[in-house]
Amino acid sequence: MANGQVVLVTTQPLGGGPPVRSVYFVAERDPETAAAIIAAMMAPNEKVEAWGPLPEAAVKALGLKPGDFTRG
Repeated sequence: MANGQVVLVTTQPLGGGPPVRSVYFVAERDPETAAAIIAAMMAPNEKVEAWGPLPEAAVKALGLKPGDFTRG
């Protein structure tokens, strides 16, 4: 399988305070598709962006199949 994507999710707390960031590893080569996979389960106060490529070796080491993801 080809490279995946690292996807960053930034959550703006509803009660105020600093943003909280989470990282997801997605087994999807296309950055827009990878971000859409994660965005589908996020709330409106969360910003989702593809942050950069995830090497094929990392995708395999994480045991991800095409379209799968895991939280980092």
